[in-house]
Amino acid sequence: MVYRTSVFGLLALTLLVSGVSVSASQRMTGVRESQVNDGINSRRDTQLLAQQPIFSENKYFSGVLQSCTRSGSSVKCSVVIRSKEDTKITILCQDQDVTKLYDAFGNLYLCSQIQIGNRKEEGRISSRFPQGAPVKVTLTFNNIPSQIREFDTFELHTHISFLRFPNVKISG
Repeated sequence: MVYRTSVFGLLALTLLVSGVSVSASQRMTGVRESQVNDGINSRRDTQLLAQQPIFSENKYFSGVLQSCTRSGSSVKCSVVIRSKEDTKITILCQDQDVTKLYDAFGNLYLCSQIQIGNRKEEGRISSRFPQGAPVKVTLTFNNIPSQIREFDTFELHTHISFLRFPNVKISG
């Protein structure tokens, strides 16, 4: 079978193989570089907003941070925890080693409420965590300034250990 190749096709192939930027070949076809950059930036922004779950683990349990969502000045973070053995875990809020958020400016925000299932508590909540079973924990943080769109670190503290989640984006 015989393939016919245009001069432009050969030039594009040569540019691709030689590593010349794609934007140079796109300018040759009449696409403005700003249009290309706008498309790239909007895709990147969409990817940042659609945060992938963040995983953390210690020798007692593992957790997946599903999301942190804003409602007014409050932020609720949902974590699914799986214990590595049948145990009772106490999650701490407003105590000495508390669940907290750190923003990029060095500010610290303490947990104000914990929810497991239909139980809501301030301070601390204890619950049985069956080995390997997913248990959803929702933590509420109040008085978060509206300009804060992400947190550097989220730490969920229990009576025996903690989970640390980096680079937490806020949706909503």
